[in-house]
Amino acid sequence: MRIQLRLMAYSVVMAVLVVAPSGLAQVAPKPLPLQHAIQDKNFYLLSAIENDSKARAALLADKELQEVGAERRQYLSLALRSCKGNAICTMRSLLWTEEEIRIVSFALERLYRDNPSVREMVDHDLLASGTYVLYQKKSGEDLLAAAWEICARGMNNVIAVYGQGAAPRYPAIDSISFDVNSQEFQQKITALAQGLAAEPDGSEIFFASSLKAALELLAMNRRDEAGREEPMETMGNAAAIKSILGVNWSRYAYSVIVVPGAGPNDPNTALSQAGRARTALAAEAYHAGKAPFILVSGGYVHPAQTRFAEALEMKKALLADYQVPESAILIDPHARHTTTNLRNAVREIYRYGMPMEKPVLVISDKGQIGGIASQAFVYRCLKEMGYLPYKITDHPSETSVVFLPKIESLEQDPLDPLDP
Repeated sequence: MRIQLRLMAYSVVMAVLVVAPSGLAQVAPKPLPLQHAIQDKNFYLLSAIENDSKARAALLADKELQEVGAERRQYLSLALRSCKGNAICTMRSLLWTEEEIRIVSFALERLYRDNPSVREMVDHDLLASGTYVLYQKKSGEDLLAAAWEICARGMNNVIAVYGQGAAPRYPAIDSISFDVNSQEFQQKITALAQGLAAEPDGSEIFFASSLKAALELLAMNRRDEAGREEPMETMGNAAAIKSILGVNWSRYAYSVIVVPGAGPNDPNTALSQAGRARTALAAEAYHAGKAPFILVSGGYVHPAQTRFAEALEMKKALLADYQVPESAILIDPHARHTTTNLRNAVREIYRYGMPMEKPVLVISDKGQIGGIASQAFVYRCLKEMGYLPYKITDHPSETSVVFLPKIESLEQDPLDPLDP
């Protein structure tokens, strides 16, 4: 057994209920600071630990976590000797078992109770980020444990999909870029594992090897979609953000017009006919004064590994063909599904200080709008994200639907690492 589970000893500790102190930070309505976009958007807790020298030192000094890290390093070294270059076997040593995840959860809960630096990181930095908003009302130790478990399962997912060839949630567009049985891939994985095993004992925090592996596997597979066009606040969205402060919201029925993209399924076509038609409808609504902004949403999706982002191509069309000024256009070049078209739109509405209580107008073709308005879409959101990012309030036409944003949309989802 890689680690002996000590549940009986922990059960005594867990019997004490610690209530999060009053005056905790609230979710800040401002853009999430991104130092390393792909890591921060997938594993915000791990970034927060790495960036907080006092909290990181507390975790490095903890004997339970030291033991976890040491045993995992030993297991990686053993895999390099016994797996004989087999990628699936080698990468298995970097996956977190449920037993290990629980041991770390218990240790983090204890550290939250006992260490002021860890409490400070959670009660203020982590809470203010909103990245684990579904657990915002829980005690600080429960929030920390939940955030860790999300990150651990997210790292497992990346390693399984991009290091072992497991099927992702959407295989047609998100799968591994290699044949896992090819000599090239076996050599790459062996080199990656050897580099991780060469780190000196005690120099790395307990999750470092799996985190580095997950990030390197994404890079190896050219799966950097989550980090492209970031930071949007100083790039593609800079002009629109500047104009938000001057908006008289009472003049408009909606805060923003959201336009989901449509992939062309042709590597040489920048904008599909469906995407252009949706863009034209949105421009018409904008010029009619329905909202002060259009938010075009769609990433580098169809076909797989395309060089075109749906949002960027729709923005080009709005500027060149429909006389919409750049100061009125917001982009979301990351959404890969209709569910995340809406979720990411809500994130921008909140992060950029637009009114959350004001309805949002979604414009698309009849088929997609019908799908969004259906009960099946509700089930899909709950299945894939665990919550609804919206509350539909009206269905004014076959090509439009109206919703109110929900703060739950801030929750990170590293099980969808290309758009978490």
